[in-house]
Amino acid sequence: MLLDNNDFSRIVLVSGDGDYKKLVDYLLKKEKFKKILFPNKNFASSLYKNLSNKFFSNLENPDIRKKIEHVEKKRVP
Repeated sequence: MLLDNNDFSRIVLVSGDGDYKKLVDYLLKKEKFKKILFPNKNFASSLYKNLSNKFFSNLENPDIRKKIEHVEKKRVP
């Protein structure tokens, strides 16, 4: 299985619904889960309610946005 491959250290998911709950649980057991980012802090699935807050954040968080935001570089003529 690809997830058992050691070519990566941790996974970050972006999702608000509970579709990935089983995957999150599996990755936590394997110590391969970093964080789930909820697109909207008010609409995260209740399936994640027992997830420690160190394993989730939302895309509205300014620190998260700064880390993942694409900034177009100005070209020097």
